[in-house]
Amino acid sequence: MKRTKLAWIAALLVLAVVLGQPRFLVAEIPDWTALCAEAAKQFRPITKEDVTTARKDLEAAVARLEARFERAGPEVEGWKKYLQWTVLKAELAKDSPDLRPLEEVYSRLAAGYEGLQLTCFADVRRALQRYVALSRAVGDASIEGRYHAVLDNLQKALIEYQQSQDPHVALTIQDLLDWLELAGQAPELRAAVRDAFAQPNAFVRVKENFLASAFAEPVDVTEDVREIILGTDVRGKGHIVGQRSLELVPSPDRALMAIVVQGTIHSDTVGFNGPARIYSQSVTPFTARKLVAFSPDGLSFQPATCSATTHSDIQDVDVTCNSACVERIAWRRTFKQKSAAEWEAARKAERRVERRVDSEADPQLEKAAERYQTRVRQPLLDRSLFPQWQLSTSEDELSMRVLQLGHGGLGAADAPPEVAKDGAIALRVHHTWFNNLAEGFLGGMILKEERLQQLAQDLLGRVPEELKRDEGEEPWTVRFAARRPIAVTFADGRLVVEFRGETYWRGDRAYPGMDVRATYRIESGTGDKGPEIRLVREGPLTVLPPNFDPERDRLSVRQQTIRSLLERRFEKIFRETITIEPIKLEGQWAKAGPLVVTHLETTGGWLRAVLDPAR
Repeated sequence: MKRTKLAWIAALLVLAVVLGQPRFLVAEIPDWTALCAEAAKQFRPITKEDVTTARKDLEAAVARLEARFERAGPEVEGWKKYLQWTVLKAELAKDSPDLRPLEEVYSRLAAGYEGLQLTCFADVRRALQRYVALSRAVGDASIEGRYHAVLDNLQKALIEYQQSQDPHVALTIQDLLDWLELAGQAPELRAAVRDAFAQPNAFVRVKENFLASAFAEPVDVTEDVREIILGTDVRGKGHIVGQRSLELVPSPDRALMAIVVQGTIHSDTVGFNGPARIYSQSVTPFTARKLVAFSPDGLSFQPATCSATTHSDIQDVDVTCNSACVERIAWRRTFKQKSAAEWEAARKAERRVERRVDSEADPQLEKAAERYQTRVRQPLLDRSLFPQWQLSTSEDELSMRVLQLGHGGLGAADAPPEVAKDGAIALRVHHTWFNNLAEGFLGGMILKEERLQQLAQDLLGRVPEELKRDEGEEPWTVRFAARRPIAVTFADGRLVVEFRGETYWRGDRAYPGMDVRATYRIESGTGDKGPEIRLVREGPLTVLPPNFDPERDRLSVRQQTIRSLLERRFEKIFRETITIEPIKLEGQWAKAGPLVVTHLETTGGWLRAVLDPAR
């Protein structure tokens, strides 16, 4: 039986911790028939004022992109040349721009090359599309008829989606809403649809004991002691023995954690005060805490605080002047100051522990904060994909809920079902979370095989065998469909995966679009290493052109060629049986893993999974 380490699933799920702070309210189900009927009365013809407003929006988007160009490096000249920037600026300087050159600029912005997905380009693309569309729609008498047809189709799709949450129906709704938005029609209806299907589409719950296991570590350190205590120069050695752990701190609106170090300092010192030499041993129990908070803005942390008490045992007091009288005075004075000296020694020990905790934790926390900003938050912000979310901690678990809408997608229509089984990590993910995110990153994008392999290398540290090219095989390139480029459906104990390519290239030869579809059934069983969960493919891969009807349509020669090529390639990826093996964790988290998926089910658009550390 073939196996694969689904590390890519873990990487995708990790994105669910990228969070924000919206209102999450369970909305009542709207009367879509009544709302669409009301919207049908509100059609208004496209006017020159609409075009003027769209032009101002376009000019503002162009100004923002130009400001971005001014901050960029030498490569900006290549982008300007490709986008025919001079032509665009010249047309916008006219009272009545020629729409044909603007349409050429739009086609270049929509070409799908890597980088064009950034918000600075996407804003110009959308504004340019709307300006051209409205300019051509002024005086078009057919717009009203198309408007009513859109509302009729939207009403049917909304009612169906409210019941089924079928991703294919969601795609229809998105397209219809885009038409209304482009034409500036039915704003109240569009807002009602967005509100109704804007429930959180990913929930994550992590137990404190799992988090703590990743941070638990013994402390065993020897340090030099050099302090001035009540005027006495104290020198010696301190031996710190203890345990580092992590605790969750209750917080309703962020993840609040405390790095806790508990231990004891055993000190053996000599104090020098005039002619007196004071030999002592001390024991200092302490508890240090360092608060760390995670919010949409990033990771923040406070200086460590420490609480300690010192108990000392005077071993000997002698003096350098060989005077019995001076020695008696030194003994008497030492015991008289013992309590005050212990108090001050404890305060000195607290400062030392605080500095040590900060010096060890701060560099790692700063690195984690920087990685979050550069590898997660900023890439999502650059593509207008940063989700909305809420995060909280209790004494025993960290909870997250996420709303990922992507670029105009729909969220969940209802609350998720509960997870039947408890575990270290519990996930509930609606297929809209994955589909919206994938569309935002890959929709309409041209991706070369070499680039995909590099992304896999960066993400996984290796190129999986499934993504390697057979010896002698030409490299391939795909242009993803603008909508649902890679999509999943969760229902009835099954997981359906779709890969939608608008155009394929093998070497220099172009081939027409094909959709690849695989349906997997979730099975639980027992393998060589104990209980395991398998994805078992139901039937062969489906590889057909978009909207292909086998009873009516026939494949062309070129379609048959690319179909055979895709079947051979995707058989390596969508294998007949995929066994979900333990997910290896790296770095600090390696101590808590590997993680085993102990429960997996899909129903009503939701995937529910439980993960536990391997025993």
